[in-house]
Amino acid sequence: MLEEYETHRAALSAVGTRLDAELRELLAKSGVPVQFVTWRLKTPASLAHKLARPEKTYRQLWDVTDLVALRVATYFEDHLEQVSRLIEQHFRVDFTHSADKTKPAGYRSIHYVCSLAGAPHADFRFEIQLRTVLQHAWAEVEHDLGYKVDDAMPEAIRRRFSRVAGLLEIADQEFVSIRRELAASRDEARATVAKSGALPIDLVSLDALIRQPAIEALDREVATALSIPFDDGSFFPDYLVKLLRLAGLETTRDVVAAVAAQGPAVKGALGKYFEFSKRALGFAPESIGHVQRGYSLLFVALLSVIRGDALAINKVARLSRLYLETDFPGDERKAQRVAGELVSSLG
Repeated sequence: MLEEYETHRAALSAVGTRLDAELRELLAKSGVPVQFVTWRLKTPASLAHKLARPEKTYRQLWDVTDLVALRVATYFEDHLEQVSRLIEQHFRVDFTHSADKTKPAGYRSIHYVCSLAGAPHADFRFEIQLRTVLQHAWAEVEHDLGYKVDDAMPEAIRRRFSRVAGLLEIADQEFVSIRRELAASRDEARATVAKSGALPIDLVSLDALIRQPAIEALDREVATALSIPFDDGSFFPDYLVKLLRLAGLETTRDVVAAVAAQGPAVKGALGKYFEFSKRALGFAPESIGHVQRGYSLLFVALLSVIRGDALAINKVARLSRLYLETDFPGDERKAQRVAGELVSSLG
């Protein structure tokens, strides 16, 4: 069988490459996010070891169903079912030999055995294995240890594996719950902001805020003024959250008010700001590929500080904190100097 395998390896490698491309295209069209898709061709050494196992007899080479094997790892456990449905709809699944291999000790992997028209042999089959990222990590660690977690393992070690398995199972479930909670929080935030409600500024409320018509209009105005295309992505949300808070804009309602107050001045401030940024930061508008959602809030926040009622020294102190946390960590003197230049430029 090993000699026969050698004669077919090149053809099987071509099959693996083709199946990998088909599976990737299928997943991309479906929109189901996955962490990775890989495939491998069984090595001669691995095949020899499998053929030598005493508990199973192979009548022919093609009884080995994982000569070509593909693997998909999803981020979330509930996405396994979506990927499973895609495979069942688009591949010729041999359900007699396919299985959801779940063990009490934590390992779970859905194994589909499939046939293929135009394969090197009529009896050729291949495998597609599905796991979450955490389940994949479990399998890789188990493999690296060189032992399968089953009844043959010493009981004390098996119990420890079971404890880890419980943690991984909880983690998989929690990640799904967190994703759903974030989606619900996002929807709730968008509804609240649309009704002019006030929410603390954070990543979720900011995502709702930058989709408001007034802010999108200001973003597009900045894009037009800079002759740069507008993009539907988000402009560095974590940076914007820091900046808005440092500017004293603690809630979504504060930001909306600041947009109304400072928005008309943004276009006129762009020239002075980029003169400053070229000089102090080495950054020119030509470096910007797209103006993304929320970009105009950068200027709204800066103008709210610089053109506010506070003393200039306090304005510099507030902007120094921003530059110290972002552009110049640990360099307090430089952060203060740049902040002073910015206040002078836009004041």
